[in-house]
Amino acid sequence: MTSSSAPSAAVTLLTLGGTIFMTQDAPGGHAAPDDDAAARLMGTLVDGVVLTPHEIANVSSSDVRQHHLRAVLERARRAVDEGADGVVLTHGTDTLEESAFLLQRFWDREAPLVVTGAMRPASAPGADGPANLRDAVAVAASPTARGLGVLAVVDGQVHLADQVTKTSSRAISAFASEPSSPVGMVDGADVRVLHRGPGRDAPRPGTLPDHLPRVPTLMAGLDDDLDLLDHLPADAIAGLVIAGVGMGHVSPAAMPRLRRLLRAGVPVVVATRIGSGGTSTHHYAYPGSEVDLLDAGATMAGFLPPAKARLLLQVLLTDGATREEIREAFAAHAS
Repeated sequence: MTSSSAPSAAVTLLTLGGTIFMTQDAPGGHAAPDDDAAARLMGTLVDGVVLTPHEIANVSSSDVRQHHLRAVLERARRAVDEGADGVVLTHGTDTLEESAFLLQRFWDREAPLVVTGAMRPASAPGADGPANLRDAVAVAASPTARGLGVLAVVDGQVHLADQVTKTSSRAISAFASEPSSPVGMVDGADVRVLHRGPGRDAPRPGTLPDHLPRVPTLMAGLDDDLDLLDHLPADAIAGLVIAGVGMGHVSPAAMPRLRRLLRAGVPVVVATRIGSGGTSTHHYAYPGSEVDLLDAGATMAGFLPPAKARLLLQVLLTDGATREEIREAFAAHAS
């Protein structure tokens, strides 16, 4: 408990590690996971909140696996069912938006599940982890955050899982919401919800599968005809995501390769490699444009970036979704 006064809320803290629980071997030196960093952060939390910590793992975000997130989901559900007002998950920032997005597909409680991390190690001057953790606990304990699903809280801002995106590999203010703005802000223990977003997809029943289907992502670019697909048998993958140029375009020479996959029954989703604006369905009709891709049977990702489009397609394929069901699911994220 963080205060001598009567507690006002109970929050469960689940930890997966990340920079927030790393220290440097010397000032300005290499950062690595530190099992003692979590204990040192516990003194920075919100007064009046009973915090119950539970370590899932202490790994970098590049090493987060399906079994980690499955454990997070099951433990978070149990915590809420046993009386927690909310749950906080610490996570490395590199794949934080992906884990938040995937957890959102299955999070079926009114209580918020709040993901946070840090850009600076716990031992660095100006470490942002203590403030981010304090803010995340405040959001998890706040009645105003109920019903918003999975949230990301970083640098005093509250982001919806479906919209949060990492925009800088270095800055403290590394996250933004696309295409909207953050849904809230945190000022000490004061959590202000500015809007409640476009609404949530119905959560899926059950828990995360042990493994997701194999769905690679290819980036389109200048003088790139996706000729790598010539060496990729259709039966080697369950689906494909293209990070297209502009509003979701590929070169005309890439189209026969994509049509081959589509005719073989491989779902192809086209996102954009551009950070904002999303894909289109109607602006251009030249060979390789969004209209040509749609006519061939591809699905446009809308505002979902390639990494989230991949996760959504994998979840849909796990459910045995048809091509039409895949299009309908992505239409909810369309521009």
